[in-house]
Amino acid sequence: MGIDRRLLYNVDWVLLGSSLALTLVGVAMVYSATHSGRSPDLYLKQLALVGVAVAGLLVTATLDYRRVADRAILLWGLSVVALLYVLRFAPVIASTRRWIVIGGFQLQPSELVKVAAAVFVAKVFAEYRQETLGLRDVALPGAAVGLLAVLIAREPDLGTAACLAPLFLAVAFLAGLRMRAVFGLAAVILLTAALAWPFLEDYQRTRIYTFLDPSLAPRGAGYQQIQSQIAVGSGGLLGRGFLEGSQAQLGYLPARHTDFVFSVLAEEMGFLGVVVVLGLYLLVVWRMLETARLARDRLGAFLVAGITASFAFQVVYNVAMVAGLVPVKGLPLPLMSYGGSSVLSSLTGIGLVLSVRMRRFAN
Repeated sequence: MGIDRRLLYNVDWVLLGSSLALTLVGVAMVYSATHSGRSPDLYLKQLALVGVAVAGLLVTATLDYRRVADRAILLWGLSVVALLYVLRFAPVIASTRRWIVIGGFQLQPSELVKVAAAVFVAKVFAEYRQETLGLRDVALPGAAVGLLAVLIAREPDLGTAACLAPLFLAVAFLAGLRMRAVFGLAAVILLTAALAWPFLEDYQRTRIYTFLDPSLAPRGAGYQQIQSQIAVGSGGLLGRGFLEGSQAQLGYLPARHTDFVFSVLAEEMGFLGVVVVLGLYLLVVWRMLETARLARDRLGAFLVAGITASFAFQVVYNVAMVAGLVPVKGLPLPLMSYGGSSVLSSLTGIGLVLSVRMRRFAN
C-alpha cells in the first residue's frame, strides 16, 4: 500500500507520540497489576496486541478518510450484522455475549463499532447543506446510531453503548443542530435512560445503588469502588513505587489490569504520575481538536469531532469511576487498559484523525 511522501510532512507527531506513550504506560501498568498473579505473562500479550493496533493505525492513516467515508453505509451495515452475530452466536463469558473468539484471541466488535459510527455520522451530516438543523433532520441518523447502541446494550455493555451518545451529539452540534434541539435531544436520551430502568439487569441496578452508598455492599457490588478509592488515596504525592502498590500486588483490587488500571497508576506513581498521564490524555484530545479545526472540509472536521468526543468521554468516565464519582461500568481506559479490541479501536480512530491532518492541503 503506497502513500504520497508529501503527506508525511503533515503527520502530527505530537499526537502520534503521546498516543504511543500512553500505550506503553498501559503495558507497564498491566505488568505491575498481573506479574504476581496467575497470568504473569499477560503484559507480553498486551504488547503484541498493541503491535497489531499500531498496524491498524498505520493502515487507517494511510487511507484517504474521504474514501473510507464513501463506504459509511457499508460500515454501518457490517456493524449491525456483527452485533447481531455476537448476540446470537458469541460464547457467554462473565454472563455477557461480547466477544468473538478467533484463535486464542477475543475480538469485541462493539469497540470497533464506535469507529464505524463516527465515520457514518460524519458522512451523513457532511452531506447536509442547511446552516441549521432541527430534530427532524437528525431523526434518521439518530435512529441508525440508536440501533447500534441498543444492540450493544443488549450484550449487555452499557458503557460502550453510552459512548455513542457524545459522539452523535458532538457531530450534530457542529453540523448546525440548534441549541434548543440539542437540549431536546439530551432530554430524549435522559428519558430513554430513565425508561430503561426496569429492563436493567440486577447487577446493573446494584451498581447504581452502591455508587450512592458503597457501604450497602462492602464485600459485594461496592467492593470495587471502595478498594479503588483506597488505592487512589494511598498513592500520595509520589506513589508507593512501581510494583509496590498493596491494593494491586496483594490482589485486593478487582479488574486492576482492565477497568481499574488507573487505580494501579495512582497508587504506584502517585499524584505526579496521575498528572503526567492526564497531561498526555489532554495533549491527545487537544491535538485532535486542533486537527478538527484545520480540516480541509466538513467531513474531516465532523469525523475527528466524533472520534474525539467518544475518546474524551471514555477517559473522563473511567477516571471519574476510579475516583468514585460515577457508577462502576465496564468501560476501559483508552490506550491503557488491557484488551486488544479497546486499544485497536482507539488507535485506528487516531489513525483516521492523522489521515484528516495529513490531507488538509491535499487536492
